[in-house]
Amino acid sequence: MKNNFIKIFGVMLVTFVTFLSAGCFQGESDLKIDDDGKVTLNTEIMGVPILREHIEGWKNDMERSNRATEIVPVASGNMSGYKVTTQYQSIEQFAAQKMDIFGSKPGKAKGIQQRKGWFYDAYSFDFLSEAPEDSDEYLDNAFVQSMMPQIKFDMVINLPYAAEKNNAHHVSNDDKTLNWNLASSITSGKNVSVQVQFRIWHKAKIAVTIAVIILLLGAMIYFLKKSKINEDEGEAAKNIFYMKICAGILAAIISASTFMLLEPVTFTDADIISAVVTAK
Repeated sequence: MKNNFIKIFGVMLVTFVTFLSAGCFQGESDLKIDDDGKVTLNTEIMGVPILREHIEGWKNDMERSNRATEIVPVASGNMSGYKVTTQYQSIEQFAAQKMDIFGSKPGKAKGIQQRKGWFYDAYSFDFLSEAPEDSDEYLDNAFVQSMMPQIKFDMVINLPYAAEKNNAHHVSNDDKTLNWNLASSITSGKNVSVQVQFRIWHKAKIAVTIAVIILLLGAMIYFLKKSKINEDEGEAAKNIFYMKICAGILAAIISASTFMLLEPVTFTDADIISAVVTAK
């Protein structure tokens, strides 16, 4: 699915400054990740009446690309447009979509990388919002530059847990809500990089591991007490042996768990799960 918002806005800008009308256009792409890995992508674009044709074309493209997409009309002042909501059952399903900004661009952006583990799955998002190819045609125009402050387009990523690394322009909600100004791709003619790393924790597996540790501790105490109250030396030795087995398993689990939790996450090209899109 080809969905290059910045290219759309580049066309809109040229149209807008050619047929000046009161108002502006704005948009926002809100990517929400739930703690179970489900993804909701909300994209909202609004513009003045002269941009209606471009907005309708964008809406039709989104509607054709995914039948599960929900489209709702929105308006603000003299601007109107649409809010498009698409849900994905997993990050893997989202990554498989050929969406320009979110895709893998060899040599420029990795897209989405994934490292799966027992306690958590680690993710790295490396997206690239590229400047319009014709940006040189309007960046030197003083009149066009005067219209730039009216352009608004943000990308917001909402995470279930705090981001470990990011290059966001603004961070809030305890490092779980990240905001990037993509409109600067148009206003400056320079690409905007969106990068963030985070983990999704497996609560059920963590609970199972803790339960096993508690059971092993309980078993150790049980066999230790039984060895002390048992007058038969053979039985006492057997209980001590069982206690040592439990202690060995417990030590192995704790050591492995500590290693998995403390080991730094390193991503490679082999971890890329995003569909490849053509970079300019």
